[in-house]
Amino acid sequence: MPLLPRLLLIEDDPGRIEAFTRWLEGAGFVLVVARSGGQALGMLAKGSTRAVAGILLDHDLSDSAFIDMDRHLSATQVIPLIQRRVRPSVPILIHSHNVNRPVAMRRALESSGFSVTRVRFATLASHPGLFLQWLEEVRDIWEPED
Repeated sequence: MPLLPRLLLIEDDPGRIEAFTRWLEGAGFVLVVARSGGQALGMLAKGSTRAVAGILLDHDLSDSAFIDMDRHLSATQVIPLIQRRVRPSVPILIHSHNVNRPVAMRRALESSGFSVTRVRFATLASHPGLFLQWLEEVRDIWEPED
């Protein structure tokens, strides 16, 4: 049985997690959620990227800290592991409200060959078609690993 494509959501806000879950209902994707920088690092370090078809990435990840170290982790620390562990063909959607950091995140990821889309969550919430458009890009290029 083929693996369903997974979207890795790196997000600490329960309301945003709920919104992405709702938007994906019936879309044929499995949503895997990392609620902190530490969880994201753990998932990526274990190589849990086999069926990752897309990544939804926030920058500020301290709201749902599980351990003290999580309070100091952001997507800035997660990106190097994404660059090493995830195929560059995997599209990334940065949905952070942070004004400055996503610019550097995007630059770093694109320099490694990733296709990166930057849309603030508030814009996605008011125009969900933008998310569905990105999701179609993910669906079009996803190929499961053998």
